[in-house]
Amino acid sequence: MTRPFVTARPAARTLRIAGLLGPVLAVLLVAGCAEAPRQAADTPPPAGAAAAPSPAAPAAPAVRTVRVSYAGGTVTGDTGTVAITRGEAVQIVVTSDVADEAHLHGYDREAPLTAGRPATIAFTANIPGEFELELHGSGAQLATLQVS
Repeated sequence: MTRPFVTARPAARTLRIAGLLGPVLAVLLVAGCAEAPRQAADTPPPAGAAAAPSPAAPAAPAVRTVRVSYAGGTVTGDTGTVAITRGEAVQIVVTSDVADEAHLHGYDREAPLTAGRPATIAFTANIPGEFELELHGSGAQLATLQVS
């Protein structure tokens, strides 16, 4: 069997291509290693390093709670005049020893009262002025809200 004549040209061409690709691959490898080291999430930053700002959680809206109790004809809790800032979210929690209805004038908000169980009137104080909170059935005044 006769072997075909093989020249050294293909081998020389392969060596030249490998000779050109070698430096290119070396540059890419070095560039990949040159990237700054990454810090583990649970590792504190080095002293003097600026801390990355953490995303702030959305703040829950502040709610002003006014608590009033009526028992044996006596009003206790946040009685008298209660100052409220205009635009403030308000919840009024009323507890009574008798069944009645708590009513906030001006805002026309009511809450039915069952003896011994708290009831809540919730609203945003967006109307300025003074507003009486009373027991509708007995007419007992519980408090006055002053919104300004």
